[in-house]
Amino acid sequence: MARRWGVRARLAALLTAASLITTAGCVPLTPGVDGDLVDGWAAFDEPVHFTPEAGSCHDDDRRVIDWESYRPVGCVQVHLVETVHVGTLGDDPAVPFDEDGAADGLIPARRAARAECDRRVNEFLGGPWQTARLRMTVVTPSDAAWTGGARWFGCDVGVVDSPGGPLVLWYGTIEGALDVPGHPLHLTCYDSAAVGVDDEPLTEPLDCDTAHQAEFAGTYVEDKLGYDEVESNDERVHTRCRKVVADYAKVPNNGDLQYRVGTIYTYSDVLDWAEGDKTIRCFAWRADPLLTGSVRDGGTSALPIQYQ
Repeated sequence: MARRWGVRARLAALLTAASLITTAGCVPLTPGVDGDLVDGWAAFDEPVHFTPEAGSCHDDDRRVIDWESYRPVGCVQVHLVETVHVGTLGDDPAVPFDEDGAADGLIPARRAARAECDRRVNEFLGGPWQTARLRMTVVTPSDAAWTGGARWFGCDVGVVDSPGGPLVLWYGTIEGALDVPGHPLHLTCYDSAAVGVDDEPLTEPLDCDTAHQAEFAGTYVEDKLGYDEVESNDERVHTRCRKVVADYAKVPNNGDLQYRVGTIYTYSDVLDWAEGDKTIRCFAWRADPLLTGSVRDGGTSALPIQYQ
């Protein structure tokens, strides 16, 4: 860009000099010079926008990138995220993107991108990414690139130990992982040493044959409550999760369920929520006595009423 402005400045100076000469009077042209100052100059190329590549992996987690920060690595190397899909957006109006989490600071186009990313990522994995130890992030151009006409978006997926936790290093592609029964990326059972509004509800992933406190039961989409209500550990979320757990364990969803098992739920951060990710993950939870073995389809024998 600096070089192009330099050319324009120089051309303006030449035209000014020519104007001064013309004003003073007619001056004979040097032989071989036709007097047209620009006819021999090549036209500037149309700007080419940077676009990331699907199938690449990366050492950093990001929501916005530009060509200066784009440093892909091979997926056979240790990495944090894999770009599963790259698509093209329309010309939805852009507003400033707020990395600090303001829900009204989103580019509206990211919502359309997330819907497509959900579909593409699920196809890539062979199952819903929300049922796995994964986090999906929509990546879009910087504000400057968007203003300049860039309309790509990327779907980045990374591995976490537990939903809501930080990304962990991984190697190799995750393509088809959820098509494989027993693959370690499936959400299964967890330790949960402390449960409360301010605690991290799920800690270490465990084999379900090991004594544990929490087991993934399924998901639902929250279509009634806002983010702040979900964040407050709302009883209405637990009520819906109890139904998910009851269906998973094949026990009655009645007043006795609360004496059989508790529930934990996890959800997306505020930016992903505003983009449309309103999936709630529901876990069966019991600390005393600990759960031993999976409660899936176990019925009342797997989750008896706890009288003490």
